[in-house]
Parts: sequence; structure tokens; C-alpha cells
Amino acid sequence: MGITGRDSLMDTALRTPKSGYLYRRLANAMQDLKVEYDNTVRDASKKIIQFKYGGDQIDVSKSDGGKIDVDQIIETVK
Repeated sequence: MGITGRDSLMDTALRTPKSGYLYRRLANAMQDLKVEYDNTVRDASKKIIQFKYGGDQIDVSKSDGGKIDVDQIIETVK
């Protein structure tokens, strides 16, 4: 294994704990957030964090095979 291979392994080894740490911090910060029936995002004390879930009103679970029709979105915004 050459120097390039070792550098690649080292980059991966150093990047993985950092991304895991950032994920834990993000999950910890968002653990008390909930999407309500009116599509607002609220914290545990019912304060509104976001008025429309997702901000763009696109439910990715209902997208067409993971694809979103950008032209249709632009037409609805006009």
C-alpha cells in the first residue's frame, strides 16, 4: 500500500468520528421537536419553531420515486 492508500484510510478514520459526533449533536438538539397536525414544527413546550414543515411544503415520502418535479414547483410559486 502506497502513501496515497494510507492517506485515504487516515482521512476515512478521522472523518467517521467527526460525522458521528455531528450526528449525535444534531439528534440531541432535535429530540424534542415534533410535526403537528397543522404542519407546524413545535418544541416540547408547544412553541412554534417552523410554520411550515420543511419550509418548501414538499413531502419527500410522496415524491415521485424520490424525484421532485422542479418545473411544477416553479409554476406553483409564480
